[in-house]
Amino acid sequence: MGSAVAEPDHGGAPRLPDAALFDLDDTIMATSEGAREAWVAVTDRFAPELAELGHPASPDAIMAAMQDYRLWYWSDAARNHVGRLAPGEALRQNLRGGLERLNITARPALIEEMSTVWSEVRWDAVRPLPGALETLRLLRTRGVRLGLITNGSADLQDRKVRRLGLGGLMDHIQIEGAFGVGKPDPRAYENALSALGVAASGAWMAGDNLELDVLAPMRMGIRGIWVDGDGDGLPAGSPGRPDLIVRAIADLV
Repeated sequence: MGSAVAEPDHGGAPRLPDAALFDLDDTIMATSEGAREAWVAVTDRFAPELAELGHPASPDAIMAAMQDYRLWYWSDAARNHVGRLAPGEALRQNLRGGLERLNITARPALIEEMSTVWSEVRWDAVRPLPGALETLRLLRTRGVRLGLITNGSADLQDRKVRRLGLGGLMDHIQIEGAFGVGKPDPRAYENALSALGVAASGAWMAGDNLELDVLAPMRMGIRGIWVDGDGDGLPAGSPGRPDLIVRAIADLV
């Protein structure tokens, strides 16, 4: 389906493992693309209403303020942990915070309306990344056991899993909110390996988050595969180098 960007074990395609673990968001599912569509819908829909309330701002200005607040909100590990386990409240907080960047204090009812629009558009946009499901199916036909390890709330991530039909593809599905711990806690990877009946040395872990999906499992002996979807390459000062870098998991087969 494609070609890897890093040197495989013995030339050609990387040798297949006993089991492959995958992240969900921006690895199998086009999460960021769908979220962008939802933010555009919110800013376009509510800019005129905010202007009528005495807060004139262009959709672009509202978008910039929302994104600025979101970057701040999710950059902190503690806020990130709380927010991903309570995504509805995190969304409302990000909407409020973005408007406050524009000196707008929105009534709770407006925040709820914006949240509803965002969620409706976001769920309409749920889709797999190109070639992702086909790759999982092909790996299964080649005898590779498949596992999903995803952080986030049980309800939200399970809904994504069901929408994408991953239940019929994965031998093991592990969601932080249901299991109790998430990446990069070593127990998350250990439990998945145990459920699949494989040793760390016989497993891959692929995902878009360099630390959670790649470097942390590599420290346990799992082969780490970084999905560099934008093709930006390793960031300056990266604390480690993945065993393999690909643009998409479709490049693995």
